[in-house]
Amino acid sequence: MKYGGLAGLASLAGCMGGGGSPSGGSGGGGTSGGESSGFMEQARSIGFTDNWEDRRLTTLDEWPLEQRQAIPDDGQLADSSAWAESEAVQSAPWSPPEGWDETAAGEIDEIQLLNFGSLEYDPGTAAAHGMFEDRTGITINPLEITVDQAIPKETAFLQAGEGEPEGFQVVVADSLSSFAQAGHLQAVDPLFGDDSMWEPIQPVAQQTINYDGNLWGGPAYLEGDLVHVNVGMLEDQGVDQAVIDKITNGEWSWDDLETCMEAFEGTDAYAWAYRGASRTYTMRDFNKHYYQAGGEFVNDDGSVTVNDEAGYYALGKMVEWLDNGWVPESVVNFGQGDLADGFTSEQFAMVPVYGDLTGQAKNQLGDDYTPTLTPEGGSDAPNPTRAGLASPNVMAINSNASDAAKLAAMVYLDARISQPTAWWEFVVEGNQSWHKRVYDEAAETGAALYPEIRGQQANLNKTEVFPQQRSIKQRISQECQQAIAGSKSPEEALDAAQEFINTVLGQ
Repeated sequence: MKYGGLAGLASLAGCMGGGGSPSGGSGGGGTSGGESSGFMEQARSIGFTDNWEDRRLTTLDEWPLEQRQAIPDDGQLADSSAWAESEAVQSAPWSPPEGWDETAAGEIDEIQLLNFGSLEYDPGTAAAHGMFEDRTGITINPLEITVDQAIPKETAFLQAGEGEPEGFQVVVADSLSSFAQAGHLQAVDPLFGDDSMWEPIQPVAQQTINYDGNLWGGPAYLEGDLVHVNVGMLEDQGVDQAVIDKITNGEWSWDDLETCMEAFEGTDAYAWAYRGASRTYTMRDFNKHYYQAGGEFVNDDGSVTVNDEAGYYALGKMVEWLDNGWVPESVVNFGQGDLADGFTSEQFAMVPVYGDLTGQAKNQLGDDYTPTLTPEGGSDAPNPTRAGLASPNVMAINSNASDAAKLAAMVYLDARISQPTAWWEFVVEGNQSWHKRVYDEAAETGAALYPEIRGQQANLNKTEVFPQQRSIKQRISQECQQAIAGSKSPEEALDAAQEFINTVLGQ
C-alpha cells in the first residue's frame, strides 16, 4: 500500500489503494491458447541477452535529469498515451530485444494486463506501458482491479483455464509458489538468460522469482520496510541523545527500542506499535520481527519451520510489549493503515512500515521526521539481524494465453525491468527501486527523498518463497492474533501453526 507520494516529481497515493474497475477489451491473437511446442524455442530466439546493458541500463549522462523530469502533467500520469508522447519516454534509452518481431509476437496488436488497482495510483506502471507501446506498436489493455479482489479473481480465471488477461501481477510472498505449482504461470527463463543480468538488480529478485527451477515472471514493483522516526517525540520524552543517535544512524537494536518504550510510560503516546488484527498485516509484522530475531522459515533441507527459538522469541516480545503497556491495547484491533495514521498524528514515535510513507511524513512532521534502518533483534535474541521485510511483486504470464501474447508479454517484461522504469517507480511513484543504481542517481540529483537510506534498507530487506505459502501464512497470522489477544501463549500458538504446516506440506 502507498500512504503518500514521495517528494519528487509527483505526490501520489499508492498502487494498492484506489478502486479501479475492470476495463473491457480482449487481448491475444496469433495461435490458440495454451503453449505450443515451439513457444520456448521462439522465446529463446529473441535477443534478451544481446546488448542487454545498453538496452536496459542507463546513466545520467546518457539520460539526463532534464529529460527524465519531462513527464506528463499530473492529470495525465495514468495515461500511457501521454507517457508515450512525453520527452521522458521518447528520450529513454530502452529498446526491445532484437528478433522479437520475427516471432509470433510481431503478429499481435494488443495484450491485456491485470493491474493491482487503478493506474491513477500507478504512474510508474503507466510509464512502462507507454514506453512499450511506443517502441512496439502493441497496445496494452489494462484490467484494473483492487488487490483484495484481484488475488481471488486471478485464482478463479486461472483455475478456469481462461487465456485472458495474458499477464497479471503476483504477490511473490503470497501466491507465486501456489500458481507455479498449479501450472498457471509461463516460465520466462530467457528473460534473464545470463547470470550477469541479475547484478544491477536488488538481490531479492533472484532469490524469490526463481522458484522450483524456473523463472516465473519479471519484476513489476518493489515495496519494503523502513522505520519512520519522529525525533521530536523521542526528545520530548527525555530519551538519551546517544540512543537517538544510534536510532537515526541505523545502528540500533531492540534494546534501544525498549529504552524508548519505557520513556513513554504514563503518557498517551507510544514509541512503537504493530498490527494485531489483520490476516495480511499481522503476518507481516510478525515476519519482520521474526527475521530480526534471526529466524528463517525455510531450512536447508527445504522444510518450513516457525516454532523455533527465533519464532518464540519474536512473538513472545510482541506479547510482552503489550502486557507491559509499551504498545497500545488497541493493537489487538489494528489493521492496514493504523500504524501510518498513528505516526502522522503523533501517537507513535516510530513505526516499521513501507518506505512510501516518507513523503507524507515529511510534509506533516517537517524537520522532526527522519527515516532509518530497521533495528536488530535484542541482545538476547537467538541471532539478531537487521533484516527487513521485502514485498516484491512480479508481472507473470498466463500459461493459457496464446503463444503470440506470451511472447509479446515477455517483451513487455523486458521494458518493465529496465532502469528507466525503475526510475519512474522510485522517483515518480514512490516504490522501492529494483535497480540499485537508481538510488545513487536520485541522491546525486536530489530527485527523491532519502534515497541513500532507502537504498541501504532495500539491500537488507528479504522474503522467502515456499510451497502452500498463502494458506500457511494465513494460519500463522491467525495463531499470532490469538497469542496477541491472550487466548494462547506464544509457544502454543506457533506450535499449532507448525502442526498445520507439517500436515499441509507432509513433513
